[in-house]
Amino acid sequence: MSNNKLVVIDDEEIILRQFKFFLGRKGYEVFTASKGEDGLALLKEHDPDLMILDLHLAEGVQGVDILKQALEFKPGLKVAIHTGFGNDKDAVDMCLKMGARVVLPKPITLDVLKEELDKLKEL
Repeated sequence: MSNNKLVVIDDEEIILRQFKFFLGRKGYEVFTASKGEDGLALLKEHDPDLMILDLHLAEGVQGVDILKQALEFKPGLKVAIHTGFGNDKDAVDMCLKMGARVVLPKPITLDVLKEELDKLKEL
């Protein structure tokens, strides 16, 4: 059974606030973290079906390692990689091979974000 719980891990506070406010108004229960370790704790605490993960965080555990740990904890988790590094094709490809389902560009409009998350839920 799918739920509308979502963990967002991103080191940009403005993104966390925007996603939480916008997606919260669209029916998602959004939990945010600016560090990978905190995001993994939220994953374990709230058991979401979806996660948006910034590939490159300012400090701490990085996106590829967070993805690996998240999928080990919850193999069915549907993960969207969120990155502004268009030239980091190798890391993005690695994440997709590891089990991430979609790549979301930075920047992304909120309407497109909602559409992509709705599609991700159905995968």
